[in-house]
Formats: sequence, structure tokens, C-alpha cells
Amino acid sequence: MTGLDYMKFCFFLCLCLIVMYLSASTTKTSRTDFKRGATFLKSTTDRGLVASEQLQTTAAANISSKTKEFIEARKMLTTEMIIQIFRPEIPPRKMRITKSLTALPRINQTWSLPLIDSCAIVGNGGILSNSSCGDDIDGADLVLRMNLAPAGGEYARDVGSKTNLTTVNGEQSRLMSACAKVEYTNTSIDNVPDKCRHLLKLMQRLNNTIIWCIKGFVLIRFIKRGLEFYEKYHDLKAFFAYSPASITGATGQWMGIRHATTGAAIYLAATTFCRQIKLYGFYPSYVDPKNRTLRYHYYDDAYVNYAKSRHSFHREFEMLQWLEDEGYLKIVNDCAGRWDEHDYRSQNINGRMN
Repeated sequence: MTGLDYMKFCFFLCLCLIVMYLSASTTKTSRTDFKRGATFLKSTTDRGLVASEQLQTTAAANISSKTKEFIEARKMLTTEMIIQIFRPEIPPRKMRITKSLTALPRINQTWSLPLIDSCAIVGNGGILSNSSCGDDIDGADLVLRMNLAPAGGEYARDVGSKTNLTTVNGEQSRLMSACAKVEYTNTSIDNVPDKCRHLLKLMQRLNNTIIWCIKGFVLIRFIKRGLEFYEKYHDLKAFFAYSPASITGATGQWMGIRHATTGAAIYLAATTFCRQIKLYGFYPSYVDPKNRTLRYHYYDDAYVNYAKSRHSFHREFEMLQWLEDEGYLKIVNDCAGRWDEHDYRSQNINGRMN
């Protein structure tokens, strides 16, 4: 072997050794980072499911079978399937609705939510009355409410003032269309029928809020008509969003129930775009931990017998408790120190949630 050949051989050998070292070092680092990530996901007290599926699978090794079922259900959904928000320059009459995710870029009218650090999902339960949770709720990066529930004003101390998204139910959707009449174009809000006046006042509180239809495409035409009318004649501006996938259907399938509540559906949806999730006002009992009677909603005087509802409130709440125990969410029903943080769980033992 000549001197030149020997030098080439040595150079090639050194190069191979360097490559092998770097490869081993990278593999070791990747394994360390993965292990740390999995440990963090498993130990974090408030986590959604927006981390990588690989980390979810690893962290799921020691959790309950019920929670594993939840993770599997969640993997079937993406943020794009969950929510599509129309850009403000798109008028309601020109909004194009589709279930096809491949068609969305071509239509080019909507956007979806980015990854958000903290989300507050505010239920409408009477348990929030006198809870003093307003500041805690408003401190979240994203606040989601349901069924045009009022916030701010007289409710600010208990439920906060901030609303980024709110859902609208079937009755409200149809009412939005029914109240969009020519005879109401040039009249004071105080001179329209009671139901329409109530609806308009709710929407005035939610000016510049995203109104989200999570149920049925048939309701969308009612909402679009209402939004266009209120913007034109009542100076109200709201953004519209819809769900290409059936969130309530996916939630009901995961929970094994027929009629999933809006609150449970929003939680499942939020796991696609929220790192940390807190639930407020989720409490399926007509009495509080001090045995005091609760109203159905924090904003009205109605009462309800949970046993006669078509919704499986008790079943849903149990599943949310399982997820809280595993660290996937945090249930908050009191910020005023009225009782211990987990006193509400004793209601299960006493059978008052049935």
C-alpha cells in the first residue's frame, strides 16, 4: 500500500468513526428528550391531548382503560375537523359550508385555531353563582362558553367577562332566523317581541365573538340569516364558525351515551387545540356540597330534575372525573373557599346526582 493510499484509508476510517459517534449521540439525545417529554405529559396536572401521539401512547401505558378509550377517540379528530372560522370579510350569504377537509383550501374562506396554552370552558351550571371565579376564567388565553350564555356585567364576578367562542343551540338558531324580519329593521330593540329582544341583548353582550355551530348543518342557514340581519340593522358584529365533523356524535360514541351534552362535546373539541383545560360550572346535582338547592343555570331561576333529562349528566361527570384524576383537565366549581376543592365528589356517594 502506497503512502497516498494509506492516508486515504485513514481518512475514510476516521470519517466512519465520526459518523458512528454522531449517530449514537443523536439517538441517545432523542431517547432522553422523549423520556423527559413522556414524564412531563404524565405528570402535568392540566394537560389537553395536543402533544404528539407518540407521547400520548407512552404516557397512556399506566392509565385506566376508560382513559385509554378517550385517547383513542380523540386521535380520530383534528383541529381542522373540529372548527372552521370564517374570515371577517366573508359575508354570511357567501359563506360556503363543506365537510370535506380537502375542499377547504380550495374554497379559501376559513381558518382554524392555533395551539393555545390555556383554555377555560365555562358551563352554565347554577353552581357558579357566588363562586367568584370570574378573574380565574378571564385569566385563560381562550374562553369558551355555550349557548350564548351571558357574561360580564352582573355576572362578571362569578363567570368573568371574556368570551372568545360561544356555541349556539338549535332553538336559538331558529330564533335568530325568525327574529330577522323586515318589520324589525327600523325599530328599537325594546319594541320587538320578548324572545327576540332577549336574543338580541344576549348577542349585544357577545359583540365581536365567534359564534360556533357544533350541531347539524341544517341549523347553519338559520344562523347565517340572523347574523347578516343583525349586522345590517342592529350594528352587531359576530364571527361564524362551524364543525365539519360531528363533535356531539364523536363524544357520545366515546362516552357510550346517546345524547352528549354541549359541554362534554366542547371539552373533547378543545383537546385538539388547548394545552391546558379547566372546566367551570360542570356539576350535575341540584344541591351543592352544603345541601343548598341550586338553580339549573347561573343566569336564570329555573330548576331541573337531572334524573328526567335526556342527557346522561351523571355518566359524563364520572368520566370527566376520571380524566381529572389522570391529569387531563381540571374541574373548578368554586373560587371563594366555600368548601374543599373536591367536596363535590361526595355527591356521587350520596347519590344526589342521579
